[in-house]
Amino acid sequence: REGVCIGALTANKAGDLEAIWARQTILATGGAGRLYRETTNPVVATGDGLAMGFRAGAELMDLEFIQFHPTTLYLAGADRFLITEAIRGEGGVLRTAEGEAFMKRFHELADLAPRDVVSRSILEVMKETGENKVWLDLGNIAPERIRERFPRILEISKSFGIDILSQPIPVRPSAHYSIGGICTDSKGRTSIPGLFAAGEVACTGVHGANRLGSNSLLEGIVFGHRSGREAAKVAGEIERPEPFPLRDQLPESAAAGTAADELDLADLLSSLKSLLWYKVGVERNGKDLASALEQLSTWTSFPLAADFRDVESWTLQNMIQSAWLVTFSALARRESRGVHYRTDHKERDDSNFRQHMKISRADFPA
Repeated sequence: REGVCIGALTANKAGDLEAIWARQTILATGGAGRLYRETTNPVVATGDGLAMGFRAGAELMDLEFIQFHPTTLYLAGADRFLITEAIRGEGGVLRTAEGEAFMKRFHELADLAPRDVVSRSILEVMKETGENKVWLDLGNIAPERIRERFPRILEISKSFGIDILSQPIPVRPSAHYSIGGICTDSKGRTSIPGLFAAGEVACTGVHGANRLGSNSLLEGIVFGHRSGREAAKVAGEIERPEPFPLRDQLPESAAAGTAADELDLADLLSSLKSLLWYKVGVERNGKDLASALEQLSTWTSFPLAADFRDVESWTLQNMIQSAWLVTFSALARRESRGVHYRTDHKERDDSNFRQHMKISRADFPA
């Protein structure tokens, strides 16, 4: 209200809309890895916070920087379980089906190369071989060391019939971490008074263009604590916001409870994930990004016809909006930096792009 966040509109257990009026509000909704067909992320990481923040007018930053983890378990019907880089640190080697240790072809550090390099290298090898995976060989690691260091991976692999003590693990890259997000200051404050963000939904800038493993855990602890402390401090200094009728604030379709039975949400969701994976994935180019942006622009109006009180529809709306924002940002950054790799702009362009990129709803007047 009047440019200030005064709470959140939620769905209660009965499925009814309910407002929570708040002196201060903190978004901690996680990342957007579920925008992609291949992902290590839990089912709730659907970019909801990015979309909500954007609609509210908050500044978002560095959305083009999506980190892909190079080695996730790849088996039909299985979740893309993350296979830690520590395995390669202990001596694990990436190989083709024919047994070639291929990483030495792509980087002087071979299997210890940075995540983005390993991810791109695996995709290149998959193109060369026509395979949909490569193999992570643990033959150089003593069995007792594997049992000691990687018991969970040993357990998960066994559940799918793979004995990593004697067999290689089928792997391929998957979307892993959203480096960008809602822009915050050092105390978690966004550009909207009354609204904070913390965790993966936030972009504090500490990762730059390529996150190092586990730094996000430290970021969540430090900035989560700062956000909570600052929000509590400010909340103690202001009055509780005055409630107002919700119906006056809802879109017409929401107030009417319109349904659109002809809209296949599951098919649209599957198409969205495939589009992001193939055109806004590990490697990008201007032609594919522009094509994806055009398709996403077409889809943005589809879920709006569905019942606004349906959580599945809300989620899809948020995913399409977040996907559009990520794609727009990736198209705008015409260089390669960190995890953002453009095959049509392979070099870093410091003269034009050595800076954060911020966008907000104000940049897109109706």
